[in-house]
Amino acid sequence: MEQREEKTENIQRKRSRGKSSSSSLPLDLTSEIFSRLPAKSVVRFRCVSKLWSSITTAPYFTNSFETRPNLMFFFKEGDKFFVFTIPQHNQNPNESYSYSSSEIIDSYHTTYPKRCCVTTLTESVHGLICFRKAATPIIWNPTMRKFKPLRKLDERWKNIKVSLGYDPVDGKHKVVCMPYGNAFYECRVLTLGSDQEWRTVKTNHKNSPFTFHGGVCYRQSRCINGVIYYRADTNSGRVILSFDVRSERFDVIELPWDENFGLVMMMSYKGRLACLGFNHEKNSRSLWVLEDVEKREWSCHTYLPISHYEPVSENYFKLTGITNDGELIYVPNTVLERFHVIYFDPIRETFRRVIYKGVADKGFRLRNGLEDKPIRRLHFFPNHIETLMSL
Repeated sequence: MEQREEKTENIQRKRSRGKSSSSSLPLDLTSEIFSRLPAKSVVRFRCVSKLWSSITTAPYFTNSFETRPNLMFFFKEGDKFFVFTIPQHNQNPNESYSYSSSEIIDSYHTTYPKRCCVTTLTESVHGLICFRKAATPIIWNPTMRKFKPLRKLDERWKNIKVSLGYDPVDGKHKVVCMPYGNAFYECRVLTLGSDQEWRTVKTNHKNSPFTFHGGVCYRQSRCINGVIYYRADTNSGRVILSFDVRSERFDVIELPWDENFGLVMMMSYKGRLACLGFNHEKNSRSLWVLEDVEKREWSCHTYLPISHYEPVSENYFKLTGITNDGELIYVPNTVLERFHVIYFDPIRETFRRVIYKGVADKGFRLRNGLEDKPIRRLHFFPNHIETLMSL
């Protein structure tokens, strides 16, 4: 009997020591530990105690929380919305050619918002993505699995082009809306978490956003270091317009190439604006990089297509973007069982193919009641980071 009481006292003593040691951790150390965890774990730990909840929901923590950029994508089957996150970081940057396999980081499915337009999406901007439902923008936070429709715009704007920007100085997202199909001198801007109404911002450059080429709709706006870039038609011809997210000022950037160059995609190449396309006359591919924004100095790099490295690749893969390390990302047009992604650096001339396990294989299909048929219309978002921002 005495031995049992002694054991009980020892257990209680250990528990009390554990409680006192955890509660005596400095707040800055606790915050640092949370900042190194995946977002999903941080959200789960909010339920443990009021202290942990207050730490992980504080603005200073949510604004500073960042994860390594990954490749996120989704596809829609019926009313189900399947979301995947896979690693895009190159584990062997010194190898010119590599073939490897990798596991997915996270996946889930949810109900897709009704009558929401899948084809008009923004890029992933500091963890958020913007859809469009008629003339109403909808913000999506994939990490928190939340959708939020924004306030309706001017009823005269039946169709809109939406861009999403992020100001790294103030840590604020802004949604920029322009009337689609008409030239304009003004746009509407809304700061997420601050503005209750849309604000009107004027520009001296009358322009019409250019989003279609050969019947295909491109995500032709890019937010790079606090500046949104998009292609537009003006009275002086086709140009690139920039919109400073913080100052809300527009500027014009003349195109450096001639009429033989066909622009395929605008992107961020190692923190700089880059334009990728091909020369019809020379049948070559080029990457133009804006080296100096103030002086408007561009560099041009010509490269070989991925078919040079793998002859069959160009028929089954499409370009979807570029990693922060400067690798072009080619993804499959359709997926049946095996899911491959090709990463190609046109400057360093490195090539790697990665097979990701657990995407659309038989086990996944059985668990989710999907038919044994190719999955089409996958939408990809390179350099996606997790954010704890509440909508």
